[in-house]
Amino acid sequence: MQIWLNYLDQILIMTTLGLSLNVLLGYTGQVSVASAAFGAIGGYTMGYLVTKNSVNIIWTLLLSLALALIVGALIALVAMRLSVEYLILLTLAFGNVLIGVASATPALGSTYGIIKINSEPHELNFFGWTMARPVDWLLPLFVVLLITFFICWRMGESAYGRTLKGIREDPVATRSMGKNTFKIQIMVFAITSALTAVAGAMNAGWLGVSTPSVWGFNFSLTVVAIVIFGGMANLKGTLIGGFILTALDPFLRRVIKMDPAKAFLVQILIYGVLLVVLVMVRPAGLMPEGRTVSSFFRRKDKSGRTEMIARTASTAEPVFATRKSEGAADQATRHAKWEQAEVVLEAKGISKSFGGIVAAADLDFVLKKGTITALVGPNGAGKTTVFNLLTGNIPPDSGSVTLRGKNITGRSLDAAARQGLVRSFQDVRLFQRLTCLENVVFGVQNQAGEKLSTLFGRPGLVKANDKASYEKAMEWLTFVGMQDFANVPAGALSYGQTKLISLARVLSTEAEVVLLDEPASGIDTKWVDNMLDLVLAIAAQGRTVAIVEHNLRVVTELADHAYFMELGRITAEGTIDDLTNSPRLAAAYFGTV
Repeated sequence: MQIWLNYLDQILIMTTLGLSLNVLLGYTGQVSVASAAFGAIGGYTMGYLVTKNSVNIIWTLLLSLALALIVGALIALVAMRLSVEYLILLTLAFGNVLIGVASATPALGSTYGIIKINSEPHELNFFGWTMARPVDWLLPLFVVLLITFFICWRMGESAYGRTLKGIREDPVATRSMGKNTFKIQIMVFAITSALTAVAGAMNAGWLGVSTPSVWGFNFSLTVVAIVIFGGMANLKGTLIGGFILTALDPFLRRVIKMDPAKAFLVQILIYGVLLVVLVMVRPAGLMPEGRTVSSFFRRKDKSGRTEMIARTASTAEPVFATRKSEGAADQATRHAKWEQAEVVLEAKGISKSFGGIVAAADLDFVLKKGTITALVGPNGAGKTTVFNLLTGNIPPDSGSVTLRGKNITGRSLDAAARQGLVRSFQDVRLFQRLTCLENVVFGVQNQAGEKLSTLFGRPGLVKANDKASYEKAMEWLTFVGMQDFANVPAGALSYGQTKLISLARVLSTEAEVVLLDEPASGIDTKWVDNMLDLVLAIAAQGRTVAIVEHNLRVVTELADHAYFMELGRITAEGTIDDLTNSPRLAAAYFGTV
């Protein structure tokens, strides 16, 4: 009986490790094979403090957590700037170096590691609960599992978790909505490292040893397999995956009665086969993201999703906003209004070169309150680059950008968004696995649940704020006529509909200055008038709008003022009629439209 309790202890430990990794790998999309390394930090901390200094297990766990939190943050400072391939190599190298250092340190037992952690005179106890037998470990390990699950669930299934999914799907789009992805990634890496160290400390106490052989690559591989097998970004799937994969060892050794060495090899083989089969049959894991335990045991009902996708592709059409009266004015009247309007954003001497290619050369222009300004010109003129320079997605080589008199030159993309300057993208960049409503609520600023201190410290405020954020997002979905598609995954939409969701997401930020990159491109011709209505309605709200657009009709209908760009330079400005009446400009661009 004791041996089966030992295996149950092991299942609890490995599942706990899987939960923390799932937040990093499943929710945030950061691939790490450092579970063994951070587990070793906890394991060696436990062994050293207990055997050398007789420190209480509670203090040992807290010190393990703090040490791993610091080390994890330092590793993340480097790791988050790397591509996936180099991130894997870095975390793998970190594990090897850590074990190498431990193996060369006499105080940590050198190659033999630390042994007799839970034996006289160093018996462990958990709040007075003596842990001498396998059964004694069940409750403490279960408590640690519950705490870890709660922390991971709170982080993953909240506004904070929505940001993590945004980082996973598209970091640039996430930053464009005002989210500081670098800071968040460091925090997540550090917190999951700390949780892993606590589980590692418990593992060392349960085993009674912390040796280099315990924290090998196979340890990390098992934790990764648990996450992938159970389902990424699904913590309940991790519980199932942890039980199944960890139970393989006792099944092979105790039920089938295999030789231990042979059982180990068969176990690795089964891991590989299961993962291959899973990738082919169910690539999202046993419990894909968003699935519940009840749906796991019944046949999936596809009728609702199929119906939504069908509506997306055919009959359902948005109910668009109404064109405001300002749109009916002639160009001269609109331009006169533009001349009298207040300057909100001003660019002076903006320049940017990429090697010998001049993308922007000494650009001067202004955007004014409640008006629509267009950047027009041939392909390659640098129009989209201007948006990148204004928002900080690309830092300028020289020049300045001021917003309401405040210098924002070179600010990061997320900082510019928080200052009230937000852009859309020509290629839309929606979060494909999130619903339309989740995409739009992503843009709502200052959500209480996006701060960890508030998320864990003020749950009532977070709940109320989350409800208000969804209501606000629904208002913007209704504004663009897509309210009936709130629960449809963005990946199921037509291209024209993604443009509308993208517009709603930008508007949900309530930014004062909105930069729209080709809002009407790729849209069905029957929808173009509706998109014009929406953009005019945005300006009628008093927002400052700038558009990059190739469609001459769209620019003519919308623009109060236009700048003509050629080879990174502004060569003309005025009304669209002024620009189209120039033979040179018409030959350069307009005549080809």
